[in-house]
Amino acid sequence: MFRGLYISGSALMTNNRKIDVISNNIANINTTGYKKDLVLIESFEDTLISKINGDKPIENLGQVVNLKIKQVNNYYVAETEKGFFKINTPTGISYNRRAQFTVGEDGYLRTFYKNRNGEIDSSYGYQILGNKGPIYVGDGEFNINENGDVFVNGEVVDNILTKPHPLVIGTMSSGVKLERIETNFIQGQLIRTGNPLDFAIKGEGFFKIETEDGIRYTRNGSFKLNKNKELVTSEGYRVLGEYGPIILDGEKISLTPYGELMVDGEVVDKLSVVNIKNLRDLRKVGNALWKMEDNVEPIEEEFTGEIYQGKLEGSNVDPVKEMVEMMTLFRGYESNQRLIRAYDETIGKAVNDIGRV
Repeated sequence: MFRGLYISGSALMTNNRKIDVISNNIANINTTGYKKDLVLIESFEDTLISKINGDKPIENLGQVVNLKIKQVNNYYVAETEKGFFKINTPTGISYNRRAQFTVGEDGYLRTFYKNRNGEIDSSYGYQILGNKGPIYVGDGEFNINENGDVFVNGEVVDNILTKPHPLVIGTMSSGVKLERIETNFIQGQLIRTGNPLDFAIKGEGFFKIETEDGIRYTRNGSFKLNKNKELVTSEGYRVLGEYGPIILDGEKISLTPYGELMVDGEVVDKLSVVNIKNLRDLRKVGNALWKMEDNVEPIEEEFTGEIYQGKLEGSNVDPVKEMVEMMTLFRGYESNQRLIRAYDETIGKAVNDIGRV
């Protein structure tokens, strides 16, 4: 009975957080260079449920499980009807009939996600557990047979499946939870302004900004000149070039698609624009600025896009999609409220009425 309360309660809390994120996205529709946030959710760990006082013999533990596995590009999809895959999550072990995994950079079998370029990233994936613990295959040639045995260079190193006791009849989850908030870095629309100090990045990359708290990154190219003729942001932070702060002292300012700044026809500097490989470690700090997670170094790569003068990049928030998602969440929120109210009334009757009998 109480499990329904947990499921409805977890859904309420998760929906509430998603509503907050979508509200923030909508509020920043007109913010230059803003990138919308996405809420990623996952279910609580699937736990095994068993029959009470069952009488099945236990000799079926060694049954053939008929694992089905196929390789898709550089990852694997496995399914079984007579066993479970154990996945080691931060909050406990989850049991599943289906699993997608790849070989992580550390050589262990791991779950994964796909980044915005559709590439496999297992750096935040969870380990697949075998009967001996995490399954290490290294860089050797490995395969898995229909019984779940994992072979590396022809030798069995572990078994990927947990063969349940006959009394186990399935799994059950306690609801959903917020896993993390990701930022969608898809390109926003370029808007023409005609201002020679407005710059827009097409493609991946960030302008580097010097602040009193250290280097920051931004996609907002709405710049201006301070009293020292230095190129700065709207908040007064200096924009960095290859030679440090950029000084533009002249009449005519122009820009090449590769970021070279020219004053009166002469190249004086080049905008410091970099691609950041570890985008997941970027954190928003306000004013369209980003910083790296504490104790994490940025992995900067060469900028490969183009920079346009007289344009700004708008936000990548689609107001129609965000409003539709908001209405869907509100309906789900109301449904879970009604479920909790129904459970509360049922528990009240069980305590007050059945208790008297």
